Amino acid sequence: MVGLPALGHVTVEVDNPEPEGFAVYTVRVPNESDTGSTTKVELRIPEGLEASRYQPKPGWTMGIEDGVLTIEGGAIAPGQFDEFRFQARNPDASGPISFAAIQTYDDGDVVNWTGESGSDSPASVVEIGSGGDGSGGDSRLTITALIVGSLGLVAGAMALLRTR
Repeated sequence: MVGLPALGHVTVEVDNPEPEGFAVYTVRVPNESDTGSTTKVELRIPEGLEASRYQPKPGWTMGIEDGVLTIEGGAIAPGQFDEFRFQARNPDASGPISFAAIQTYDDGDVVNWTGESGSDSPASVVEIGSGGDGSGGDSRLTITALIVGSLGLVAGAMALLRTR
């Protein structure tokens, strides 16, 4: 079982985690600062991931160069978050890919989201070939829905058998 991503840091999710599949990646950037606005994010594109284009966002300048997606020019105020998207072709092999990120604030603070899972500043990890939702974690809501649905199916079958 893969752990759920930590809350409050730059995270990446994918809409299609299939190996060699074309996918849209969503980069979620929350602002954890009480004093500064996020003005720049640099996201390292993992080796084997072929990032080709990004979705423009009004007020922001985005570009992919030398394996880094740079997002800058706008501002994410304290207590807010924003999302940015880019398109890529997934690596050909299944397994985790890590997205190191650097988040810069207008008050001079810089946070490096480059650590291992479980650290104070973890890089976001996406599981390629997971067959899931691409967030690198399991969905408790999905598991609960499957259990409730199965119980409903059993209860319905028992009721049907009792009426015969």
